Amino acid sequence: MKWESNDGVEYAVSFDYRQPNMHDISQKLHKAFVLVCENRRDDGRESCGVTEPGLRAAIKEAMKTAGLPVRVLSTSCMDHCKEGPTVAFMPMDAMFGDVHIDDIPELVTKMRKYLSS
Repeated sequence: MKWESNDGVEYAVSFDYRQPNMHDISQKLHKAFVLVCENRRDDGRESCGVTEPGLRAAIKEAMKTAGLPVRVLSTSCMDHCKEGPTVAFMPMDAMFGDVHIDDIPELVTKMRKYLSS
């Protein structure tokens, strides 16, 4: 197979379709994702990672203990800093602000509800 770039140079391109780089891992996916903002600002402004350190680890442990098939991930800024520490459930498109460690049991209950519907 040949491919010509914008500058007129011709390149030989070979693809081996028997062993593609991308493969379907759908069967290994979690049912949902919990995104926890852990953004830290160096300029002194409030940010989720500074306001509630350890939140992601605590949520991860609670979801695991509850036996929920979710993956808890750290994110950078989700643009809701003024709302306090931010947590999002995907693919449910649910977002929670001002989340603290003592709110985790309620998050587990909400996730259980989302997964059962």
